[in-house]
Amino acid sequence: MQTSVAALRDTVTVESASKLYNLLENISVPRFANARLQLPCIAFPLTEVRWRPGQYGDQCFTYDVKVDGLHDLSITTEDQLVQFWPGKPVRRTVLLIRPWTRDFLELPDFTELRDFAELPDIDDESSVEDYWSVPEFPLHDSPPRSPREQGSADSESSERAFRLIAHLGQPFSAFLVAQQRGGEYRRIASDNNIIAQVRDATSVNDMMDVRMLEIL
Repeated sequence: MQTSVAALRDTVTVESASKLYNLLENISVPRFANARLQLPCIAFPLTEVRWRPGQYGDQCFTYDVKVDGLHDLSITTEDQLVQFWPGKPVRRTVLLIRPWTRDFLELPDFTELRDFAELPDIDDESSVEDYWSVPEFPLHDSPPRSPREQGSADSESSERAFRLIAHLGQPFSAFLVAQQRGGEYRRIASDNNIIAQVRDATSVNDMMDVRMLEIL
């Protein structure tokens, strides 16, 4: 991981890495509403689909697929991707999506509390109330940081952003979805797991299509 991060620092700007990190940090979590799944994901549009005849007879169809920003791959499914038939007047959007998980953000799960072993005795001059009291700072202000502390915080923040990009550059399990008439999406089942990978891990723009899709 450290080798990947070091290589990314030579080709990706801190601004681009931080922009992608903030984009993914601020997207909502998955939820169900009105019998639909609201799914946060990174979307990769299909640009070309070619049917490979003679693989599974009439039961399944195998397609060679080109996707924006990803290596070429093949998909076997029982569904016919009629959206890409020649001469079809309307082509609905077909996407390969990477469902988003916040694990890669490396956010803390809880706020560290003071060690209970440090609680003062009742004979101490400071009371328990004083011990647990919140330091007084102006409203909406944070405790002042020294330049050294601020620099350390900025460095750790950028390091997390680069580690996120390194994770996104690794192979991942993807879903194929097709847009329906109402704008929502339906998953197209595949006979095998779809394993995809970005073509260029340093091309951050290829990972910027972050969406909240409505899945039937």
